[in-house]
Amino acid sequence: MSKIESFLKTFNSKSTVRAYRWALSRFFESVYGHNETSLEEHAEKYLSEERDYEEDLEGFLANINGEPPKSVRLMISAVRTFLVENDIELSDKFWRRLRGRIKGSRALTIDKVPSNAELKQVIMHMPIHGKALYLCLVSSGMRIGEALKLKLSDIELDKDPPVIHIRGEYTKTGNSRVAFISREALESLSEWFKVRSQYLESASGKSHIFAKDREDDRVFPFEISTAHVIWRNALSKTGLLDKDSSTNRNLIHPHVLRKFFRTRLGSVIPTDVAEALMGHEGYLTEVYRRYTVEDLAKFYKRGEGVLTIFSNAEEVSKLKVEVEEKNKQLQSIINGLVSENLELKERIAKVEKILEKIAGELRGDS
Repeated sequence: MSKIESFLKTFNSKSTVRAYRWALSRFFESVYGHNETSLEEHAEKYLSEERDYEEDLEGFLANINGEPPKSVRLMISAVRTFLVENDIELSDKFWRRLRGRIKGSRALTIDKVPSNAELKQVIMHMPIHGKALYLCLVSSGMRIGEALKLKLSDIELDKDPPVIHIRGEYTKTGNSRVAFISREALESLSEWFKVRSQYLESASGKSHIFAKDREDDRVFPFEISTAHVIWRNALSKTGLLDKDSSTNRNLIHPHVLRKFFRTRLGSVIPTDVAEALMGHEGYLTEVYRRYTVEDLAKFYKRGEGVLTIFSNAEEVSKLKVEVEEKNKQLQSIINGLVSENLELKERIAKVEKILEKIAGELRGDS
């Protein structure tokens, strides 16, 4: 087995494997220039030569330092890990100095979080499996990679709200959690399940090279590339396929649906609950310590309306929150009045006793 395959085999995540393969390709292209030599051949050659590794890495950083900082950090990290796996270790001082030269810390592309109305336009132009997937993402806060790993046994559609069990092996952090989906996502998912077996049957017969497993037990039995094509095509049909002028990347991409979930749901329920439902590690332990799954479901139901795309439930939900707040204020006023009334009654009772005593003394009562 080649050096590259041996290295990539240590990672379970397909996205990590793709990212690290791409990063190493960029690194060897920086070292040897663009040519027809394969990645495996470049790696074997590089590891067999006497190289100035620090100079190679500094040259690589100079070549990529105009790209998004997150991409640059990923590429540097991938190369460092590959070198360490092959017994090439450089000083911590060198790595600190190299990281310090990376320009900026934020992504260069400014994401655009779509409105409910814009999402409605986009999802209306999707096929049935795309509509089901993206309504689930919009209403649950799941990462797209997590959703595409879900098995049929991971969902409970008979619950209110429907429950999604996200296993640790699906997640970025390795922590399992529960998520919920909206009623409209449930309806779309139910429609998808009616034709899911036909989809698998059709897809498995389209290619003899990449045959699709007819017994695929995933909720969405297709790859992330298919999901991205569905998204881009729908954006294009609605005229929302805008790109960042500096990075040429889409302003609206599937990952912004998590931001949509966070901003909408976080406005009507506790922020830490919204963050935990999304799977942000810093909130999971504390939220699961304080709340049961039933508690989380109640929170979700309270904010479900703001995540709804195909009805005016968002406005209804906002109105409900406003009414609840007004009720709390009214109840506070009532409680204050009751308290004042009790105090007044006590004072009147005391005065009445004093008056009775005075009246008795006037009558000569002993």
